[in-house]
Amino acid sequence: MLIFPPGWDPRGPYLSLPVLKAYLQQNNQEVLIRDENVEFYDFFFSEQFFKRMSRETSTLKKSIYFNSTLHIQEAKDVIRSKDSKSWQRKFAWNVLSNLNYLAGKVYKGFEIDFNSMHFKYSHDSTSEIMKALSDRAANPLIEYFEKDCSTIEEIKNQEIEYIGFSVTGNTQLIPTLTMCKAIKELCPSVKHIQLGGNFITRISSLIGNLHPFWNYIDSMLLYDGEENLSSFLQQLENNKDYSNIPNLYYLDDHRNLKRNEIVESKTINSLPPDFDGFDFSKYFTDNLWIPIYTSRAKSTFCTIPNASGGKFRHMPAKKVVENMEVVKEKYGISHFSFVDETFLVPKMKQIAKLLIDNEQKDISWYCETRFSKLLTADTTQILRKGGCSNIQFGLESYNQRVLDLMDKNIDIAWIEPNIINCFEAGISVHLFFMTGFPTETLEEAKNTYHFANEMILKSKKDYGLPYSTKGFGTFGLKVGAGVYEKPEVFNIEILEPADDEDLRLSRDYNIHEGLTSDEAKQLVSTMRSSKISLQTSFDAQQFDIEFPKSILPSEIDLINEREKRAAERSYKVYGFCFENESLKINRYVSLIIDEETQMTLLYNVKHGIFLSYPTSDLQIGNAKITFALDNIKSDLAYYDFLELENSQEKYSTMDEIFEGKYKLCLNDYFFEHYNSTDLLIYNKMFKEVIQTNVLGHELLKYFTISHKIQEWFTEITRSGLNLPVEKLEKLIVDALESKVLKVMI
Repeated sequence: MLIFPPGWDPRGPYLSLPVLKAYLQQNNQEVLIRDENVEFYDFFFSEQFFKRMSRETSTLKKSIYFNSTLHIQEAKDVIRSKDSKSWQRKFAWNVLSNLNYLAGKVYKGFEIDFNSMHFKYSHDSTSEIMKALSDRAANPLIEYFEKDCSTIEEIKNQEIEYIGFSVTGNTQLIPTLTMCKAIKELCPSVKHIQLGGNFITRISSLIGNLHPFWNYIDSMLLYDGEENLSSFLQQLENNKDYSNIPNLYYLDDHRNLKRNEIVESKTINSLPPDFDGFDFSKYFTDNLWIPIYTSRAKSTFCTIPNASGGKFRHMPAKKVVENMEVVKEKYGISHFSFVDETFLVPKMKQIAKLLIDNEQKDISWYCETRFSKLLTADTTQILRKGGCSNIQFGLESYNQRVLDLMDKNIDIAWIEPNIINCFEAGISVHLFFMTGFPTETLEEAKNTYHFANEMILKSKKDYGLPYSTKGFGTFGLKVGAGVYEKPEVFNIEILEPADDEDLRLSRDYNIHEGLTSDEAKQLVSTMRSSKISLQTSFDAQQFDIEFPKSILPSEIDLINEREKRAAERSYKVYGFCFENESLKINRYVSLIIDEETQMTLLYNVKHGIFLSYPTSDLQIGNAKITFALDNIKSDLAYYDFLELENSQEKYSTMDEIFEGKYKLCLNDYFFEHYNSTDLLIYNKMFKEVIQTNVLGHELLKYFTISHKIQEWFTEITRSGLNLPVEKLEKLIVDALESKVLKVMI
């Protein structure tokens, strides 16, 4: 059995095991594959898990977020449903964020997001990892593998003898070894546990003869696994002579460490991946994208290919398309993500043309590539027609000097035309870049941010593509990367890690030119932070409230969500009158009463909204509520704190708003400058945002007092402004969509 361990993104399958399975089965070697990552996430976000936790501590039940535990399955169903509404999806992500927060209160230092998994123990330290394997108060995986893991039960029931793990990142190391320990203790049939994968290849040289990991594993298989794993399994079944298997590290019968010869791969596995054994229904998405690849390659300043092994190898475009068609036919999925480190433009174009020729109109895909003079307007038109919906670019820096220092072989003159060509073809982009590459100045770093922001703004405003995004972080110095090998070229001094950081693959450094590491971190923090997170509608300190770290949907989830939201344009009317009778509190609401100040705080997980009022203005009993003031009733109704019948709610359409049936009024908001001409306007309550310019902001300020939209148009005409009606209408729609404007009686 091959296992992908917890600690990775649960929104889609990882490719390594399906590729291995396809190769082994072609060689008549039956193998089971299990995605234990998504299995654990599915259990972690379950009523069973949180019922167990709530029995162990009374602290959880006192939290205002505990109500989220009542909605776990509903939240998962929403995330996995193609028919869910935008408010339902926001509710679902709020629930998951709150559950993660609650779990951290029970398991100290434990935290997950949808990219990684963290413990209070460092995964860079052997001694820390060994503590994590036995600390039940900090590692929930120990009990999970002992009591709840169906994969371990399957291993026992089927008396499986070989277990292999594909470990891709350092956040999977503690979960992997926790599971290895459980298998050794609970599964007597298992004769051999083997680790492989990208991350294991990187740390293999650090695992010596007496390393404690050998108490839980029997071998490590490095670099590409297909051919060597097949040979290993043959030997495991027969005479167990592992001495001639390339890229294998293992303990012999005398527990001496043997390191076999490292041999580069010269071939590429061109079989279609086999995902049988992965439960697609458990992934946290409503639109699964299947990973696929065309090549395995090297990069000059990244270290990922150094963990793959071998020179550049690629499949013919025809074979790639055949694999896509096989996967589509077998699993009924037509969305693909190419995971090549660099998907070269000529190959992209060949694949797009073949998909066009084969009339595969329902296949869509996205990929990562380099900026290139080959990415012409004609090429991007072909790519879009051939199914390409998004291209992720390694921008890294928008400064020629820094790009040259990175040895990127990119002319800065290609970059903007490449992006504009994508926009004109209807292809959105994602721009990756880093801050603090050695010798980069503050001005150069800001220039990259400015350029990325301008391109994303242009995508939305000029081309109607709201899905272009950016991703950035600080430069990290990795062992084996080009900068590490030649520090003198980059004017840095590499610092040795602490004695107990024996597995650390990154290095701190002193820099003698350009931004320091601390300055880069501060700039990234400033650019990432949103003042909206600091804005609340109540005194958080008064109620001793902490705010959970948000678990956010992926970019693909956001794309799907925005497409759906466009079809949901109706807006709740604030102040709609109904009888002031005793009403039930919505099942999504929980509350805290502060006895000292006599204030009541209500929290609605449906929208992530807090409201606070003097306790004397509310009469609450048996989940019912009456109000001393009509404005409180209007607030609670508008923000979905009450369980109302259809007759007690009113929604407006856009036509009704433009016909003057209702007024518009600004919600509580604030703004900040995005650049010299544009603003971000935030709705404090719903935490949503629109981007406009100074004029747009001034125009919206007319609704500080409620007005009908015809009055607004009249005032604009009277002022002498000659503005296109369609742009004014779009401003109103955007403000309503983000709830910066609300509809009033």
